[in-house]
Amino acid sequence: MDAELIKELSDEDYDAVAELIRGCNLADHTNYDTELDSDFYYIIRNEDKEESGLEESILAVLSGYLLGETIGGKKVLEIEAFTHPAMRGIGLFTQCYQSLLDDFRGYRIRFMIKRPLSNFDPTPLSIHFGDEPDASELENTSDAILPSAIPFVAPDTWATLSALGAVHQYDELFMEKKLERSIGNPADTLCCEEGEVFLDVYNESTLYLHGLLVYDRYLHKGHGRRIMEAVEHFSDGPFQKILLQVSTDNTVALHLYQSLHYEERERILYFLNPVLY
Repeated sequence: MDAELIKELSDEDYDAVAELIRGCNLADHTNYDTELDSDFYYIIRNEDKEESGLEESILAVLSGYLLGETIGGKKVLEIEAFTHPAMRGIGLFTQCYQSLLDDFRGYRIRFMIKRPLSNFDPTPLSIHFGDEPDASELENTSDAILPSAIPFVAPDTWATLSALGAVHQYDELFMEKKLERSIGNPADTLCCEEGEVFLDVYNESTLYLHGLLVYDRYLHKGHGRRIMEAVEHFSDGPFQKILLQVSTDNTVALHLYQSLHYEERERILYFLNPVLY
């Protein structure tokens, strides 16, 4: 089985990839989007269904995005990968990843991993980003699988990332708050001398906070909190919740939202590999 590079999925492959992701979500209690819109894909097909014992036409996919950023002068690729739950641990991810390294020499690779849904225990069989490393790669450890040093990452996934030399970079949190009363959409009407805030409609009951900015000369004086409180007490309307996105390395904003009782709804963990070429 070879990893095939595809820049655009056919309708048939698109449906097959969506089926694979649905199967992984079911097995791992995750909620990855089945509608991938990546810049390229590495696919391993189920070429011998009698040998595999599976009906699905695709066994593994690695999808990649060309990000408009650099780290240490190197361009960054962001990837997510899915391996059929019945075909893990036999090297399918390694094949896709090695093909990626051969084709994109000198790039930094950022791995994107989602936390399992909050109502499931993430410890036993949560995220299987790839395959367990060979025993030889773990011969200096006391356990067969390295324990995860990062919350929400399954031990076998941690072992794979460690074997690749990837390090935890940061997390992206999606946080939500149910308001005491329904409000209208302030949009950008609450921008003021101290800062700016922008909201848009997410769905019929939820507003999405695109950004909160407090100007430098007003930082650390409580203006961010006052702006957010003004949002939550805006005039009456149909919106019952506010959804926002914040990075764990933005500690000031994260602490503000936590103090305002925004709760984590979804978490994406990012790991970065070393420069290999």
